[in-house]
Amino acid sequence: MHWYDKDGNPKHWVEAKNGTKRGTTLRDARKLNLVPSVTSVLDIMSKPGLDRWKINKTIEASMSLHRGDFEDNDSLSKRILYESKREVEEASQRGIRIHDLLESFFKTGSIPHDKEDEAMVKSVEALLAVNCGEKDWVSEETFSHRDGYGGMLDLYCFSPNSNESGWVIDFKTKEFDAGAKSLAYDSMGYQLAAYRNGMGFSKDTRIANVFVSASSPGLSVFHEWKEEDAQRFEKIFGHALQLWKETKKYWPEI
Repeated sequence: MHWYDKDGNPKHWVEAKNGTKRGTTLRDARKLNLVPSVTSVLDIMSKPGLDRWKINKTIEASMSLHRGDFEDNDSLSKRILYESKREVEEASQRGIRIHDLLESFFKTGSIPHDKEDEAMVKSVEALLAVNCGEKDWVSEETFSHRDGYGGMLDLYCFSPNSNESGWVIDFKTKEFDAGAKSLAYDSMGYQLAAYRNGMGFSKDTRIANVFVSASSPGLSVFHEWKEEDAQRFEKIFGHALQLWKETKKYWPEI
């Protein structure tokens, strides 16, 4: 789980008794008066799309691995699960790397030396320019909200004048090719609506996901969520937050 203090500072790690770092637990959060991240709150809800993807990875692993001589079912099952989790972890690390490249670009203007990474960054830049216009983007901003949750925005901008809207953007990394459909799931909208509310932005602020292809470098897709959906998503997140608090028996309101 990810945690933030009441000033919005990330507190994902604490110092263990032996001096090393370890992941912050709910017990630590109670002592330090921390709030959970948006994504940690949303973990209380099922994610059918993600669950299907993980199941498919397990099926693929089971079909690609062969039983060894004298290998029993238990050993084979463990190997299948290990292989499927390895692919999930690799996908997670790939997403983190791409997020880091985009953060570096929007903070410093740094262009990656690798041609495929360069194509990815420039594709996202062009996509945002087409859909949002030329903006002064802010990358990786953190917050804590009085209702007792926090988070980090991938990208946002304020409205430069009264005739234009600000934006909250969240990047999603997936394997997809041109013409791919059904990239966006409502749970992604829950996250964006919670970010917008958490930062105290007005309802005029528009929310969107940018999907970055991990299999076709230079391909990215823009998906804006309708305001009527955004307001519904905000209510859903509020219910999820209340469920999280009741389940964990922890009410970290500010």
